[in-house]
Amino acid sequence: MSEEGDVEVHGRVIYTGVERCPVCGRDTLQVTETLYSDPVFGELILYSNYCSSCGYRRTDIQYLDSRGPTRIAYEVRDAEDVYRTYIFRSRGASLRSPELGFEIDPGPEAEAMITTMEGLLYRLLDIADRMEVLNEGNETVLARLREFKRKVKEALEGRFRFTIIIEDPTGNSTLKPPRGREGYVRVEPL
Repeated sequence: MSEEGDVEVHGRVIYTGVERCPVCGRDTLQVTETLYSDPVFGELILYSNYCSSCGYRRTDIQYLDSRGPTRIAYEVRDAEDVYRTYIFRSRGASLRSPELGFEIDPGPEAEAMITTMEGLLYRLLDIADRMEVLNEGNETVLARLREFKRKVKEALEGRFRFTIIIEDPTGNSTLKPPRGREGYVRVEPL
């Protein structure tokens, strides 16, 4: 039976403090860094920041182990894949789909991502909506965005097959498909 503060269950807090908030500039940013040892991902640090003045919030994961550069590919075939596939993308990994026509590359402020395939598709729709506003008047771009959104909506319904590819220089990303479909995940060195 584990205790509330059990290190193996909850990790070990290695830093906690109050710092200056990058948004409002007040010294009210609560910062916590917790060291975890995970059987799948190895050693990692979870960063959690919250400003009690302005509500700014940021969480991130830093993997301390590297498994070497890997490419993970998985074909999303139906609604079960959309709703039951989990994506764990490390902060340095890129994510793309040739069929849907998108690529997410890591930037200097990239955060780790833990989501379902459904969650990723909804994020893509949200980004496409914002891009439509930014490109008002450019019919060429708007037509491409409408076509992209059509494909994503069909994918959400399980009617559009696509491949999701994660390329990770550290090898710390993974993809968990529905039970019984693990054999369809292709993992290869980069």
